[in-house]
Amino acid sequence: MSLPPQVQRTTSAFLSAIDTSAPGLVEGLYLCGSLGFGEYVPGRSDVDFVTVLSERPDRAAMAALATAHETVRREHPRPFFDGFHAVRADLAGPPEHCPDLPCTRMGTFAEAGRFGVNPVTWHELVRHGVSVRGPALTASEVHVDDAALRAFSHGNLSGYWSHLHGELVESPAEAGEPDAVEWCVLGVSRLHHLLATGSLTTKSGAGRYALTAFDPRWHPIVLEALRVRESTGAPSAYDGAPERRAGDTIAFTAMVIEAGLAIGARRN
Repeated sequence: MSLPPQVQRTTSAFLSAIDTSAPGLVEGLYLCGSLGFGEYVPGRSDVDFVTVLSERPDRAAMAALATAHETVRREHPRPFFDGFHAVRADLAGPPEHCPDLPCTRMGTFAEAGRFGVNPVTWHELVRHGVSVRGPALTASEVHVDDAALRAFSHGNLSGYWSHLHGELVESPAEAGEPDAVEWCVLGVSRLHHLLATGSLTTKSGAGRYALTAFDPRWHPIVLEALRVRESTGAPSAYDGAPERRAGDTIAFTAMVIEAGLAIGARRN
């Protein structure tokens, strides 16, 4: 696929910097997330990546990675260039067996972390990965397990999303913020889609799915989430009614969590 200009600039800056300081270290650079589905929303999408390194980084290589990411953050602060650096053996096994890896999140580099180390990334690399450097990764090189992907998604709903929903109930004003509407409505819909269909989708894809999967009473808040993501400048059906937008966000999030957990329970 042809990369958007912002993505091309970011990936080129990283590869140029790391090749200068540690030539041969990065054998492969792969993009996942929404880009793998051909979806990129300027100002909203990040650049999610995984590199394949020629060897486990020593101190000098770790310093080179940190410097390369600092170069990207300085020259191209947005979109965020977020992901992790692995060796081939890391991807060949289940992500829970993978050690902590050098990673970057929201532009901040860490020598050891687990950001993105999960079944979703493993599956996206094989099924929707975009190769910037190196041959496409296959299921013979990257461990994919559909049952583990469903279990991870179920656990995400029962853990992170249920906890976040509780926080929104305690602080309803936050649920009415546009970013919260997009994050919650599209986030839980994305997990429901995976549990119901067995396939991954994007945030926007999850919104379009929600318009067909759930009762029409939820259409206004789903359309609001899509508006925030895809056309922020367009008029909102909730103009002048932030309390109603917050209430719909909280109620929709709770409904989808319950529905998604019920699907997971039936299949376990």
